[in-house]
Amino acid sequence: MQKYLTQVEVVAPNHLEKTRSLVRAFLSGPGPKLQQRLLERRQQMTNWATKWWLNDMYLTVPLALPINSNPGVVARPKRFSNQKEAAVFLARFLAELLNYQELLDRNGLEVERVKSKDGKTLQPLCMAQHYQMLRIYRRPGVNADEQVILDRASSGDHIIVAHHNQFYSVPVRASDRDRITEAELVQQLLSIMETKADPRTPPVGILTTAKRPVWAKAREELLKHERNRHNLELLERCLCVVCIDDDILPITFNNPLKKENRWLGHRDYANVLHHALHGGGSRHLGANRWFDKTLHVILGKDGMWGFNYEHSAGEAPAITKAFEDLTDKVDSMPPPDENMVPSHLPAPEKLEWNLSEQSLNHIRDAMITFDALVEDLDLCILWFDEYSKEFIKSSKISPDVYIQLALQLTHFRLHGNLVATYESASIRRFALGRVDCIRAASPEALSWAKAMCQGDPESQSTNQQTNTLDEGTKRVQFTIYSRERIKELFDLAVQMQTKEMNDNITGQGIDNHLMGLRYASKDAGEPVPEIFTDEAYEIVNHFALSTSQVTTKTDTIIGYGPVVPDGYGCAYNLRSNGFIFSVSAFHSDGRTNATRFAQALEQSLRDMAAMVKNAGQR
Repeated sequence: MQKYLTQVEVVAPNHLEKTRSLVRAFLSGPGPKLQQRLLERRQQMTNWATKWWLNDMYLTVPLALPINSNPGVVARPKRFSNQKEAAVFLARFLAELLNYQELLDRNGLEVERVKSKDGKTLQPLCMAQHYQMLRIYRRPGVNADEQVILDRASSGDHIIVAHHNQFYSVPVRASDRDRITEAELVQQLLSIMETKADPRTPPVGILTTAKRPVWAKAREELLKHERNRHNLELLERCLCVVCIDDDILPITFNNPLKKENRWLGHRDYANVLHHALHGGGSRHLGANRWFDKTLHVILGKDGMWGFNYEHSAGEAPAITKAFEDLTDKVDSMPPPDENMVPSHLPAPEKLEWNLSEQSLNHIRDAMITFDALVEDLDLCILWFDEYSKEFIKSSKISPDVYIQLALQLTHFRLHGNLVATYESASIRRFALGRVDCIRAASPEALSWAKAMCQGDPESQSTNQQTNTLDEGTKRVQFTIYSRERIKELFDLAVQMQTKEMNDNITGQGIDNHLMGLRYASKDAGEPVPEIFTDEAYEIVNHFALSTSQVTTKTDTIIGYGPVVPDGYGCAYNLRSNGFIFSVSAFHSDGRTNATRFAQALEQSLRDMAAMVKNAGQR
C-alpha cells in the first residue's frame, strides 16, 4: 500500500489525500481478509497469480490484436535471386521449426538460469512459455477470449500458408510416414508462390483484426457452414502461419528521420516495422494474416523477414530467441542440391469459404475499422550509437535503469509531468510466472527530471525551478540546482529504480498483488473495495508510457502500439554498438508524437552522458 501511495503521489498528486484515507479504510477493513484468501489460493495451485493475470492482461481486453497487443518483429533482410531460393529458405526454416517442436515434445530444452538474489548462485527459470508457444490458439469470445491448449496428437502436423489473402493448408508430416522432405516442402511452397492473385478472393483474414467481441460474433456466423468450420479448425490447429507477402508498403509508412534509413532499397525500418505490425491494412497485406495464431513468420518479396506473434501465449524473449536461433541455423546451411527429387504429393489444400451476406458485411466493417487503426499509428525508429551499454556499466549503473530514467526525463521534457509507466518484469524465477510491472515514475525520478529541465526552453513544465533577485533596475536570474546537486538527485533516482527493478523480478512488485486482491473480492461475489474503483487507481493504471527491453543477438527491431489512446509505446534493444528504440503513438491524440519523442529521447541520452562524465571528471 505504501508503494501504491508513492505512485499516486507522482502521477495523480491531486488524489493523494483521498487515496490515503481509502488505503487506511482498506487496511482496517477488507484488505487483511482478501490477503488471507490469496495465501489460501497459493496453497491450492502452482501459481496463484497467472490465471487471473492472463485474464486481466489479455483475455478480457476487447481491443483488436494487431497494434494494440500483437508485437511485430523485423530481422535482417534476406537476399534471394529467385523465387526458388526463397522457397528453399522457408522450407528449411520450417524444417528447423519442426526440429524445435520435436525437442519440445521430448522436454529437451536446457533450463535457463539467472543469478539468484545473493548473486552467488544460479537460479533456474520456468520454461513453460517455451513449451506452450506452439500449442496455444487465442479464440475470440464475446465477453472474454479463450486460450485453446492444443493436443499434439491432433495438431501441429500442418502449416497454413497465406498468399494473396488466400490460405492453404500444407501437411508437414505425411499420413503414410513422418516428415515430408525438404524437396517436397519446397515444391509445395513454390506451387503457392507461383499462384496469381485473384481479386475475387474474400479477405477473411481481416476478421481477426476486429475488436474481439466483434470477431467472436463474426466467427459464430462463419461456423454455421460446415466448410468454414473445417477451415477454422485447420487454422486453429496449425503449427504456425507463413505469410508470403507480394507487396511492399508505400512510402507513407516511412520514418520521418531520414538519417535512419538503414534497410534495403527505398524502405527503412519504420516502414518494415509497420509491415510486421499490421501489413498496411486491407489495401495491402493486412488480410494476409490470421492474428489469433501465436506465430506468423513473414517473408516479403524484397527480402523482408520477420514475424508477428499473439502475445497471450508468451513474452518476447522466448519467442524471439527461438526465431533467431532457427534463422541462424538456416543461414549457415550450404546451398541446396540442384537435383531435388520431384514430389508426388497432392497440391496444398486451398481453404474455400462459404460466406453469407452477413459474413461479407462483417468483412467490410472490419476493413474500414482496421484501416482507420493502421492510419492512426505513428511510428519512429531511433538508432542511437553515440555510446553503448558498456559506457553505462562503467558508471556502475544498470543499463535498463538508465534507459528507464531517460524515458522519464523525455516525457517530462515534452509534457511537463510523469505518467504511469509500464515496463515488463520477467518473474520466471517462479513456476508459471509471466511478468509484473516495473514502474519507473518515482518521486526521485520526478525531482531529477525537474532539475535536468531547469531553464529548458523545450520543457512544458509549469514547475521551472528558478529564482530571481532584484539589483536596482537589473534582474539577475539563477538556477537553484548545481551540477553536483543534479548528479546527487540522479543517483537517488538510480537507487530507487534499481530497487524497483529488483523487487519486481524477485516477486515483490505491487501490480500482480493489487490485481490479486481485486480478483479475490470479485471471485467471492463481494463488492469491490473502493480503493479499486477510485479515480486514482484508474490513473495509476493508465499506462501512458508502455515500455519493454528486448535484447536480441542481432539488430532486430521489435515494436508495438501504445496501450492507451494518449500514450506512447517504446521497445528498446540494448546493443553492444548502441541502442535501438521503436517509439509509437497515435496521430489522433494530437499531443503525442513519436518523432518528437524520439528526438527528445536522443537529447536526453546526450544530456545524461554529459552529466555522468562531468561528475567523473571532478
